[in-house]
Amino acid sequence: MQIGKRLDTPVGAPIVVLVDEARQGRLAVCAGAGLSRPAGILTGPELARKLHERFQYVAGYSCTQPDKLLEVADAAARLDDGLTAVQRTVLELAPFDSAPAQLGHQLLALLVAEDALRLLLTNWDDCVERSWRRVENIPAARNKEEAEMLRGQFVLKIHGCCTEADTLLVTSEQLREPGFWTKTYFGAELMKSTMVFVGVGDIADYAQKRIKELAEQVEHAKVRVVSLNIVRDWEKSEWKKLLPDLPEERRIETSADDFLDELAREWVMHLVREVRAATTPGPAPWLEEVTNAFMSFTALQALEWLRRAAVAWRVGESVAHASCASSALEAIGLLARQQSGAKIRFLQSSAVLIDDQRIDVLLHRDRRTTSDIEYAAVERARQVGWKRGSPTTLTMLCAASSVRGPKPRYVPNVDVVDPDEPVDDILGAGASVDVSLVFADELLEAA
Repeated sequence: MQIGKRLDTPVGAPIVVLVDEARQGRLAVCAGAGLSRPAGILTGPELARKLHERFQYVAGYSCTQPDKLLEVADAAARLDDGLTAVQRTVLELAPFDSAPAQLGHQLLALLVAEDALRLLLTNWDDCVERSWRRVENIPAARNKEEAEMLRGQFVLKIHGCCTEADTLLVTSEQLREPGFWTKTYFGAELMKSTMVFVGVGDIADYAQKRIKELAEQVEHAKVRVVSLNIVRDWEKSEWKKLLPDLPEERRIETSADDFLDELAREWVMHLVREVRAATTPGPAPWLEEVTNAFMSFTALQALEWLRRAAVAWRVGESVAHASCASSALEAIGLLARQQSGAKIRFLQSSAVLIDDQRIDVLLHRDRRTTSDIEYAAVERARQVGWKRGSPTTLTMLCAASSVRGPKPRYVPNVDVVDPDEPVDDILGAGASVDVSLVFADELLEAA
């Protein structure tokens, strides 16, 4: 699987515009089949042929266009209880609930968590939701009730989801007149946001209607289209029929993975620029040193590093654009300055090496209590202590803009257990480590 390009890889000017929209809360992405094709999800014609073959043995089924998914689904749905049969059968024909998440899926999950965009998915697979579940739960609305109940950031599965078969929109009638919630949410996001269609080749009837209506009010309906061949194949594309005068700069010819990687790089580079622009009383070469080291990450790695370092942040709260993230990076630079000529190397596990000294990083939200900070330190020690052999002390850098109560400096005797040790070897013989805490704000004050 791809992990993307280094953060310092240049991005296109259209990406700069889109990230500015994202920072204003005005970016929406509507992603379709092109996003999931690298994961091994069948194309429409491939799925149609498999579904047609399966219904050959169902009494009363007949279809003369076995390569067209809507034709096959319509023919099967006309049978008694046919729609339910189609919805359940189609999920058996492709790995919608087990396909490996690709770069684009992971970046979308992280950008949703960062509140960088509003995500509407027409795909039935759950690759986006699964891709980041080991760290954070990205909620998804599959029907009207869930869309009304969920708060904050969540994914809109506007054509249904493999985790609930009866939500799937699979026939031409369903796509012509989907549930009111689908039309409402799609129309609302289209109206208030710059909407980027990623990997969407076939545009559902209800979507075409809303885009045409908006295009009559707003030039080109504020739409961008991302597709691998959108410029080369423009004349024969469905988008040409819908928005014939869409400017070429709004036709972004690249893959879903590459587009989302650029978008995420520019989102994270805001943090790099914030650190480099920090006000200091004199020259501050350590700022360039720490940001150069950080830019060895890809966007995927950087966002994972930041959100794993974050303590008790909610989905929909940006860590990359939080002041504690820039304070932590600046503090890392200052720690390296204390050891003249020390090399900074970031570790994927939300830690950093300054020469050979490992420092784990914890990014706290405002107004954390002493016990909150101690608890987070203990949890991190238990996660990483067993991996490091037998260290006597772990050092942790805490970035917290405000703390309620005295700042803890030392947490002794944290029990750590190697999960690969036999149970009978662990009982009564657990190892322990001490935790030393340093605070970013104090390092910045003393600089």
